[in-house]
This record gives sequence, C-alpha cells and structure tokens, in this order.
Amino acid sequence: MTPRQDLAAAQADLVRALVADGPLPAGFDADRVREQARALHTKRQRGIERAAPGVAAALGAEFGPRFAEWARDNPPRTDSCTRADAAAFAAWALPGEEPVRTSRRWWRSARRAGARPGRG
Repeated sequence: MTPRQDLAAAQADLVRALVADGPLPAGFDADRVREQARALHTKRQRGIERAAPGVAAALGAEFGPRFAEWARDNPPRTDSCTRADAAAFAAWALPGEEPVRTSRRWWRSARRAGARPGRG
C-alpha cells in the first residue's frame, strides 16, 4: 500500500471507531475517542430531534434509549443527511405510522439568529 492508502485506511478505522462502534485503532487514546464518539452521538440525536420533533414527542422518555439502539445498527452514511436520518429512525421506531415529515424550520431560524446548524 502507498502512504496515501495507509492514511485512508487509518482514517476509515478511526471513523468506524467514532460512529459505528468499531475497534479502537492503534495509537489513539481510548478515553478521548470514547468521549468524541459520545459527542458525535449526541449531535446526531439532537439533529434528529430538531428535524422530526414529532418523533421525539411520540417516544417521550424512550426517545434517547430507542435512538441509541437504532444508531448502533445504523451508523451515519456519507450519502445521507439529517432529514433522511430522521425519516429512517422514525420508520424504525414507529412502525406502521405514517411517514414522518421532517422540518427545515430549525435550520432557517438558526441561520437567521447567526448560529451554525447543530450548535444551538
């Protein structure tokens, strides 16, 4: 393998460790990777809450545990977005329900307020 291919493989291993419960790559601090993985999970969960607030409301206190269960088997895809993620989670968490309409309002209001999406 070329150095570039080695780097790409190492990066792919790190991404798997961060978002797909992959094994910790050699040379990385386990505590830091675990903390960053937790932060990325929380960011993804909040994005889904904003994109599909009706799902979070319907699940109530079960939203967090159900999302964690779903997220373990459904890591983020490179060809997806938060709205697609929210619709896929809703279809899994609320089977038989009508397809969930995701919202773009949170994005627009955040932009008007000067905030970056996903940061409040």
